[in-house]
Amino acid sequence: MTTPRRALPLILTVLPSLAARPAAGADASLMAEGWRCLDVPGRAAARFIGRPHGMVVMTAESAVGFLLRSTRQDEVPGGGYRLAWRWRVLAAPAPSDAATIGADDRPASVHLLFAGAGRGGGFGAVLRRGLRAGLLGGAFSGRVLTYVWGGRAPPGTVTANPHIAPDGVLIVLRGPEAPFGRWHDERVDPAADYRAAFGELAPLPTHLALSADTDDLGGVAMAEVQAPRFLPL
Repeated sequence: MTTPRRALPLILTVLPSLAARPAAGADASLMAEGWRCLDVPGRAAARFIGRPHGMVVMTAESAVGFLLRSTRQDEVPGGGYRLAWRWRVLAAPAPSDAATIGADDRPASVHLLFAGAGRGGGFGAVLRRGLRAGLLGGAFSGRVLTYVWGGRAPPGTVTANPHIAPDGVLIVLRGPEAPFGRWHDERVDPAADYRAAFGELAPLPTHLALSADTDDLGGVAMAEVQAPRFLPL
């Protein structure tokens, strides 16, 4: 397991703050803001570190994990909205196939969850039982849009999420061409993406999640994400 040489100077800038934190899961500052860490049973857990101004540092070393919080009723603007955030990847293994179970590692993803339209058995059960397969597999009665940094596919690629098809899609925003260490600003239209993916009008999102994933093929991924926010049209 090796870290790309070009990423080392970037990693060294954040290692001091990581060293004093818990080995896995979400730290106290994130939990105080309503985030919770969901782990995949039987897999090493990714680590999430809170920083000022809504910044989250995600690290996965042959590990996977999701940082999730519910969306407030007053958080999503009426009359249409965009979801906006900025992120950068500091290190990642070689790109793999984000649409194939067993090879779907990726350094960073942003997930938006919509309850009530899918095939599962109740969203409350997810929070009690945690993850089963991939993101909220099995027990999740809803749909998920996953905005991806990683994989081999070019930006703009939309594929089924292999863990929860037909109730989830992967939308690639940054592919193998994206350089390490450079900030990228994103602004997406979840309602339009939902309609294109599922052929229906989107309900209001209920949960927002971040994730890092290197548990299948191994290696180290590190990314920083400015917590996504909802903006009016």
